[in-house]
Amino acid sequence: MSLVSAIVFLGTPHHGSNLAKILNSLLAVSNPKQYVSDLAQASPMIEDINEQFRHFVTEVKIASFYESRYTSLGLKKMVIPFTNSTALCLLYQMIVEKQSAILGCSSEIAQPLDADHHQLCKFGDKNDSNYIMVKKTLASFLPSILGRGKGLVNFINVAKYPNSYPGNSTADMKADSMEKTSTLLAIQEAPEADLNFYSDRRMPETCSWILSYPAFTSWKDSTTVGHILWINGTAGSGKSILASFLVQHFQTEGFNCMYYFFRSGDKIQRSANTFLRSIAFQIAQKDSKYRAFLEELEGSGARFEKTELRLLWQKLFVPLSTKLNMLIPIYIIVDGLDESDAPQTLLMLLSHPTDIPLNFAIVSRSSSALSSGFDKFSNSRPVTRMSSEFNQDDISDFVKRELQMMHGNEMLRRDVTGEIIKRASGNFLWVHLVTQEILDCHTQGEIEQVLETIPNGMQPLYERIEDGMAKNLRPIDQKLARTLLSWAVCAQRPLSLEELAEAIEPTFPHIIDLKHTIGYICSSLLVVDRKSRVLLIHKTAREYLTKVSTGPLAIAPATSHNELFLRCISALCDPRLILQRRYSSIPSLVTYAARSWPFHLQAQAGDSETLTALMNFLQSTSILAWIQLLSTQDQLHILVQSSRSLSVFAERRRGFDASLAPNLRPLQALEAIDLWVTDLVKIVGKFGRNLLDLPNSIFKFIPPFCPTESIIHRQFGRRSTLLVSLSRHSNATWDDSLAKLFIGAASQTLRIMCIGRYFAILTTSDWVTLWNSATCQRSSEIIHGEHVITMCASNSGKLIATYGFRTTKVWDVSNGKEILSIPNPGQGKALGLRFSKNDGEIWVGSDDRKFWRISLSNADAGWQEFGPNLFSTEAALTGTKLNSPCSIAFNPDGTQIAVAFRGAPLTVWSVNQPELLARCRREWKDGGKANARPWTAADFVLWHPQSDEVLGIYQDSAVFKWHPLDETSQDLGIYASVINCSPDGDLFAASDMHGTIKIWKYYDFVLIYQLRCEYPVTDFTFSPDNRRLYDLRGSFCNVWEPNTLIRLSELESPGSENRSESGLTVTTSMSEAEVETVEPVSAVSVSPNGDIYCIGNTEGSVLVVHHEGYEVGELWSSPSFLPIENIVWGANGTRVAFRDLGGNVIVQDVEFFDRSPDKMGLSSHTVFKATVKDEIGSMNQLLLSPQCDLILIASPSSAQVWSVHTGLCTAKWRHEDNNAAFKWLNHPLNSSHLLAIEATKALSVSWQDLAQRDSFAFSIPKSHEPSKSSSTLDRIRKPSLPRSMSSDNINAEIGHAATTQDGLHVMIETAKFFQDHNKSERQLMFFYKADFKGTSSLISPRPIPTALFDQLQLPLGILSGERFIFLNNDNWLCSYRLDSEEGPAGVKRHFFLPRDWLNGECLELCQVTANGALVVPKGGDVAWIKSDLGVNCYLRLPTPKLESQ
Repeated sequence: MSLVSAIVFLGTPHHGSNLAKILNSLLAVSNPKQYVSDLAQASPMIEDINEQFRHFVTEVKIASFYESRYTSLGLKKMVIPFTNSTALCLLYQMIVEKQSAILGCSSEIAQPLDADHHQLCKFGDKNDSNYIMVKKTLASFLPSILGRGKGLVNFINVAKYPNSYPGNSTADMKADSMEKTSTLLAIQEAPEADLNFYSDRRMPETCSWILSYPAFTSWKDSTTVGHILWINGTAGSGKSILASFLVQHFQTEGFNCMYYFFRSGDKIQRSANTFLRSIAFQIAQKDSKYRAFLEELEGSGARFEKTELRLLWQKLFVPLSTKLNMLIPIYIIVDGLDESDAPQTLLMLLSHPTDIPLNFAIVSRSSSALSSGFDKFSNSRPVTRMSSEFNQDDISDFVKRELQMMHGNEMLRRDVTGEIIKRASGNFLWVHLVTQEILDCHTQGEIEQVLETIPNGMQPLYERIEDGMAKNLRPIDQKLARTLLSWAVCAQRPLSLEELAEAIEPTFPHIIDLKHTIGYICSSLLVVDRKSRVLLIHKTAREYLTKVSTGPLAIAPATSHNELFLRCISALCDPRLILQRRYSSIPSLVTYAARSWPFHLQAQAGDSETLTALMNFLQSTSILAWIQLLSTQDQLHILVQSSRSLSVFAERRRGFDASLAPNLRPLQALEAIDLWVTDLVKIVGKFGRNLLDLPNSIFKFIPPFCPTESIIHRQFGRRSTLLVSLSRHSNATWDDSLAKLFIGAASQTLRIMCIGRYFAILTTSDWVTLWNSATCQRSSEIIHGEHVITMCASNSGKLIATYGFRTTKVWDVSNGKEILSIPNPGQGKALGLRFSKNDGEIWVGSDDRKFWRISLSNADAGWQEFGPNLFSTEAALTGTKLNSPCSIAFNPDGTQIAVAFRGAPLTVWSVNQPELLARCRREWKDGGKANARPWTAADFVLWHPQSDEVLGIYQDSAVFKWHPLDETSQDLGIYASVINCSPDGDLFAASDMHGTIKIWKYYDFVLIYQLRCEYPVTDFTFSPDNRRLYDLRGSFCNVWEPNTLIRLSELESPGSENRSESGLTVTTSMSEAEVETVEPVSAVSVSPNGDIYCIGNTEGSVLVVHHEGYEVGELWSSPSFLPIENIVWGANGTRVAFRDLGGNVIVQDVEFFDRSPDKMGLSSHTVFKATVKDEIGSMNQLLLSPQCDLILIASPSSAQVWSVHTGLCTAKWRHEDNNAAFKWLNHPLNSSHLLAIEATKALSVSWQDLAQRDSFAFSIPKSHEPSKSSSTLDRIRKPSLPRSMSSDNINAEIGHAATTQDGLHVMIETAKFFQDHNKSERQLMFFYKADFKGTSSLISPRPIPTALFDQLQLPLGILSGERFIFLNNDNWLCSYRLDSEEGPAGVKRHFFLPRDWLNGECLELCQVTANGALVVPKGGDVAWIKSDLGVNCYLRLPTPKLESQ
């Protein structure tokens, strides 16, 4: 009932019906039915049901509709005069009278419907008045439903009820808002479930004593912000029930009250992270302003369920004082703090002085640790303590009420009641169990014996219960009881009745009523709550069974976890699961097994039976089905946790096997486990988005793309229809690189930062490029218009500020649009730039020792200087000079600023009241440099994001940390050129001058990762979720995703103080990666026969590679190591032309031969070599004539033809407009002509003299024009700045032109660049080759559905059968039949490319061969991918819906 919000009854006989008597009278002849008698009006059964129902639905909305027409009883064939009223009554009856159809609840809605009983729920259509009335009633329930948690918000789509009731738009907005909030905070279930569990167990009228207790009233009435009440008591004293009473009291009185119940037996419910998110969600339910604040955080890219506690507190609760509309105070009831996985951390967070209007009542068992924790912060926040054991009256009432049903006279009941109360000692649990046992007695002698023998205290009582079960239960029932208790004690979370029935089914099949069975054999130890979850009666029961008991019910955790693990693996290896993987219906236990087997594996000893079961799972397709299931449930983090569990198991097993002879050790099995340890993490990092998009891709597409030595490729890679081969076979093992992005040869990278779902790169040009962090694709460009010195992001992640030589500009991150431009203050160079805490101002510190701020809402007021005493020269030490600063950093809350000078020590200043706070004095280790001055100038400084510590680099490259408040400094023993911290402050990284990056855990300074790469690092940063590291090296940005970071980010309980209990202990061993320097592929060309291809790299080598991946031979190696820019094959398949960056053009003839039975070789010789001068501009194209005797060497606006045989230039051509851009093709119909193609026309020119013969203008109908794209196109040359524009401020550019693979079309790609050069309109055209026949004419392209452009990332050509081939925005290779009329629905997805394979450069080089193979450069290799595309066979997969069409 906890999940039910409203019930609608249609003609329901709540109070019975008179027709029941008539029906039984008719049945009397044969066999009257008892259940028919129970339907009679005012029957005891009916009244009992109504009474119970009203107890359960106090907060449920009720609507009852009743009939208003008589119902025909089907006696029409009888001839009865209508004048006879009795006969008429026999023909027509009111089946359920109004008084019976109305339940009688206080908030019930009762409405008549114009229908008889038969038609009451049968509506004619949407205009039926009955349908409209019922629909409006349902809609009126929505506002109260929408606040009850994610499950209900998902269940009801308010948009389906437009205009159904007043305020629908408001409810719709709130539903959408709460859905976003629920997703952001990762809320899994509504908080009411735990409240209902405890409130159901509370006896009416109990717990009210606390309302008049002085300690409680002083806390409740306190006007002090942040007042804390600590209610402590012993185990079993009713603390949780008391907490539920307080929640209901505050809610009834109209106060804002949030609550949380920690549960030790539930991994999620005992998480401190879950607690903070749940409280934030409850506040958002009640306060629209706070909800809007959380929506602003949605774009930050943070995963709050994985966020460290201190950072989570800072993000969700520190801003509360300015983000609330609701009236204060706000009361928060927290039960079971002692059962939390991080009680001391939570107390530390609560101890900070704050103006957050939250008053906490913390209910827990008393412990010295908690008492000490409260003592520590009683000076900073008021704390009131009280005991929960002033409950004698409650216990008395409870016992009296329970014993009302006891057999015997009043005197006996009074004596028994008095004895129980006398021995209770405030322990409700003890009282409950004792009264339960007494009520099972049948004689006074039995009752007296129970009272004489029953022990005081919980442990002796549990022993008595266990002994009783051993004596009274049959052996089979004892075994069942122990099995049920094992699941209740050791399960990762409480199981439902359905899950538990499936769990025990192999041993105890076909249990008729498990709930009844539990009540019969385990009622003293197990309970079933409203949600049908099976729970231990109390935490003390777990402690007894696992730590005290030696009887038949004793639980050995390691043994029980082994049993549970085997059952989970058995469920996952069920062949039926493989067959059902395409369907949503799966056994209930499977979901638990999929998420929890790693937990049980890590918690058990690891015997041979476990190893055998584990290997059967890992070696079968069951592991793929498991991965698919987790993907459908968005639970891929379980793969990372499983990796850690497998690692721990393998280590434990090796320790167990150390005493065995080597030939008896399961070495192969452990090696396979080690490989899966790596593969599971890498699958998440490399293919996570693909799995969420298409879960069954784990079967079809992912294994072939995995490295050849990975275990998943070994076992499953060859089963796929996808064939992937790479040159040089460098895809043998996993690497940590997710992407390598080329920023541009004309500029060097300077700085990188993460902004929500994007990362921004500042270069030496005047551009800042924004990249999508999910796809690693360029999103937009911010063009400042002058050199940019520095940049910063707003706290909300929605804005970015750039500081140039003359102006400061603010931009919208989502679209790259300029919002504000203001002149810079003074003449100084900005060293520190940030937004204020509320994003309302920009602050800047410059090298002229000035500190400025400007209001974004009042920019006309100009820059305002912070205090004249800031950076005052009077603060300099004797012998030092506060010259120009070299580094400036603001602390996280903007109240302090750290300034590094070249000739003075590092200093920290107060911002609000400008004054010097501290100077950094260097403490030399081991007494070294005793005569040195006590300070060293720093070159760089930054603040730790979660503490008051400053980190920096001294001028001798030594890294230090310094605490300005207590003036302690420490050299860290590191020498670095660049340092940074993760956003949550848990990680610290440093890069040295050689390009090696090291990462430490900050608080204990343990080295956990090292990345060796020979290129020096300019800058680096962590992603918001700590999973990635972005670094800048030269003109490249590298995206790294090491296993170490993924594992740390996927901790089940971030911030837990005892992670070993969860089985997820974090390793402190260091992992290391070394990046092999591979020269990237710079040019690719496939031979006409499609079996081999030629590749050139940035080192100047040209290689011929077979499609199976082996190298056929080397054609060229540049003596000057100049990058290869172009490669082109001749039509005869034996002549190859290529060009390097220095303008050297070489043509070679190639002869192939068989060098072995299964491999071919080659010999080659140069037939042409020339160095073409720069007089024709920047060359970008080579083209061989159809006869291969001439070669065209072209720039965008000019061209030359050279004879291959004579080596002489035979013709030159230059367009009159030097800014024009052309692409060249062999004429599809005339072998003696070429096509020179620009954005609006194609020129037909002669190979012999480059003279123009014909001109073909492009006629593009409006219906053919595509939608605008928000980013520039990498394939298309972006116009230089400034560039002349046409009258409409649009400039068209040719991007790509080619004859398609089917030989029937010419494909042309263009773009229109608008005045701001930040927007482009993409154009793709296909012409029949016959269109270029004859003399000059106006030609029109084939129509292409405009909506295809919403999917299109890269057009690749047309294969036979009219199949247009392209790469979509999600990196899927797709096909679409141009003769189809289906539109986007006709797009067929064939396979996807891993996201670490593609960047801007690689995209330009991708090609599809005539036989359907895809050729893709990958770093220094080229992948040849053969799929069903080449055999004209289509694989239909779901295509994303295009909502905008």
